Amino acid sequence: MSTPHEDYPEDEFDVAGRDRTPQGVHRGPRPLLRTLLPILAVIVLAPLLAWGAISLLGGSGEPGPSAATTAAQDTAAPTAGATDGTTGEAPAEGTTEGAEPTSEAPTEEAPTEEETTEEPAGQVEYGTAIAVLNGAGVNGLAGEVVGTLASEGFTGGVADDYTSGAPATTTLYYNNPELQATAEEVARVLGIGNVVESSSATQAIAIVLRSDFQG
Repeated sequence: MSTPHEDYPEDEFDVAGRDRTPQGVHRGPRPLLRTLLPILAVIVLAPLLAWGAISLLGGSGEPGPSAATTAAQDTAAPTAGATDGTTGEAPAEGTTEGAEPTSEAPTEEAPTEEETTEEPAGQVEYGTAIAVLNGAGVNGLAGEVVGTLASEGFTGGVADDYTSGAPATTTLYYNNPELQATAEEVARVLGIGNVVESSSATQAIAIVLRSDFQG
């Protein structure tokens, strides 16, 4: 037969048992932060999700500033190219828009060498004394040569005979460098190829005719 516990005096075990609350066998007391964490998550995440949804829906309707800027740049690019005179392409780096293209420098052609006839040095003196000496043994040959020279403007021709053995071929002598131009012109008219400057010549110009003379 049991006896009510009130009949026993209260000891330390009764005091400890009075302050305890009922607990499960495997579950300890839950911390306060863990209890409040789901509530805080709902309070913080709900506004963020709502803002994201509004931004997404608002961005799908009208293009934002970035899209408008890109479209404006794409539209302006062909205009700049058209001003530059190209087919929609931007002008090359280092060029100025609207500037006229510079023409290529003309190619320099090599100068052609013009055929020139060498003129004898000095001036031809048509009144110079010219002795025509006939050493060819042909009668009247010296007179004919004087007539040929006269027809070309040389008025100082005098015909004479020549008996010396030198020179062996037809030769024209002139006695100073100042007569070179006149002597060469006389030789050209008569077709004489042997022209010699000689200070010992007694005449300004002396022509010795030999059998090889073809004038």
